[in-house]
Amino acid sequence: MVVQLFLKSAVLVFLCWILTHPVTAQGRFLEHSNYTDLLERAKQENKSLFLIIHQQDEHQFIPFKGSVSKKAKEMLDTQFIAGIVQLNRDDFNHPLHQTFYLNKPIYLFTDKDGIPLLRHNKAVDGAAELEALIDSASTLAKGETLGKLSAQYHKGMRQQSLLKKMLDHYQAFDQYTDQQVLSDYMAQLTVQELNNFETVIFLLSCGPVYNSKTYLLARTNGKMVDSLYSTLPLPRRKKINNRIIQQTFREALNKKDLSLAHNAGYFAYQTWTPNYLRGAISQDFYPLEYKRLTRDTVAYVEMARSFYNDRFYRISPDSMSRIDFAQDRQAKFSRRGPVLDSAQHAAFKQSVEKGRPYYLEDQSRNLSYGAQQLLVFAKNNNEALFDAIRWQKKAIDQRPGVAQYHATLAQLLYQVGFYAQAEAEQQQAVTLARSNKRRHQEMQTVLKQIRARLL
Repeated sequence: MVVQLFLKSAVLVFLCWILTHPVTAQGRFLEHSNYTDLLERAKQENKSLFLIIHQQDEHQFIPFKGSVSKKAKEMLDTQFIAGIVQLNRDDFNHPLHQTFYLNKPIYLFTDKDGIPLLRHNKAVDGAAELEALIDSASTLAKGETLGKLSAQYHKGMRQQSLLKKMLDHYQAFDQYTDQQVLSDYMAQLTVQELNNFETVIFLLSCGPVYNSKTYLLARTNGKMVDSLYSTLPLPRRKKINNRIIQQTFREALNKKDLSLAHNAGYFAYQTWTPNYLRGAISQDFYPLEYKRLTRDTVAYVEMARSFYNDRFYRISPDSMSRIDFAQDRQAKFSRRGPVLDSAQHAAFKQSVEKGRPYYLEDQSRNLSYGAQQLLVFAKNNNEALFDAIRWQKKAIDQRPGVAQYHATLAQLLYQVGFYAQAEAEQQQAVTLARSNKRRHQEMQTVLKQIRARLL
């Protein structure tokens, strides 16, 4: 009897293991993890890393379009330390923010030290594509990687060919360029090389900090640089300019240097000429973002009120559309704005209706974002909060069906003591969020807090 009971118990335990083990294993596959912990495990186990990095709400983020095959899971499990890393946009000191410019989810393979092997910027469509990426990363790891090149560099090697390869890797990974590596490379160039079209394009594509010594050296022949900019395709020019802006702003954060943030803004302004409105938005944005990220509350609130009032609240979407249209058509600009001839004016009238939804969405999103920031930075400043209320109301007027817009307005109204109006707006947010179960529950929770005066 005792033996039978033991056998039955053993069978039950085995069955429970069979039933629960696949679920447990599946649960461990690509969990949200701390980057530092993943990196430490990679070093301990001498394995490469596979990271999915995103800055979205983890409940809404979907790592793959399709299903992941058992083969791909086994490949990741045996060859890599794998995990999903969710970044806080405001944590500008995070190692990944300090290394990469990130504005959308990426799939990143690195060596055990976190130095990239392969970066993929588009959503992976399930098993076949993931398996191909794993194979590619494994193949690249056997070759001349950035990690191996960096190790040689830190040992004192400064051959021009080595530096060029490192700079190529920085661009391929959309990684912030080590400015010392770029400086070392430029120090080996002759005056003749600095007058070479391809050399100058390469140097600017590396992303030198604006107005730095390396930037100015890259522009030794100013006339030639201006002419090559006029001949390069627009996408290439944008890519070069964006790397310079991103690198300059990153340097401002790293060095806690507000003047560099202003430099980033001024360079961005120049890239928008003659679109003075887009230029002014870009010029003001980087110092403002610097103040936000460095938590300079007083300065940020003052700058944000001016920025969102002048650049979005007081500008009609159609005016922004007209200025963009004029730049695209290379129309003339006067001090009072774009000057369209009769043909251009007729073409604009035909296009403005089609483009209006985009401009309404863009302005509403910016106004709502500004209002949300004042909720954080100016919670006890009623004058600033009433600005934010005006912005948020305009955002709702232009896009009334967005649940989060009503929720933000509810919090603003609550903060200034308009409890009944806040409750009505939050109720509207609850109604609009019904299609999203999680959001709906969150909105209901906030509604209860507003009713109980506990927000």
